[in-house]
Amino acid sequence: MSRYIPPELDTSINEQVLKCLEGLSAHSDVAEALTTAFEPLGDVQVFCPDSQQYLYVVASTKGVIVAFAVEMNTICFRLDERMKTRALASGAAAYPDGGDHWVLFTLFREDWPEVDLEFWARKAYVAPP
Repeated sequence: MSRYIPPELDTSINEQVLKCLEGLSAHSDVAEALTTAFEPLGDVQVFCPDSQQYLYVVASTKGVIVAFAVEMNTICFRLDERMKTRALASGAAAYPDGGDHWVLFTLFREDWPEVDLEFWARKAYVAPP
């Protein structure tokens, strides 16, 4: 990868999601929404390879990326199969580019229920790798 990735994230479990994130950006509003959702949780690291260029933002715990923010309005979560099924039933879409465990939510949509980011952040935080 051309950009610096912390060694604890540059692992095989994160390889596919990091590859799909290459070259993607994240608007400051969606990056802030992701960061805020994970604030109440314990061992969470937030990483952006270049905040001056508004590149993607990831949240990780114990070396596993569990969520990321990209584009103008997208937050993705890594969920176990049970929670992935619930997420898909409640407005998420599958995100196969990140791997089998990933779903995406579109934020800031008119006439659409607000996504409970704190709920999904907690579920991603406790999902097994």
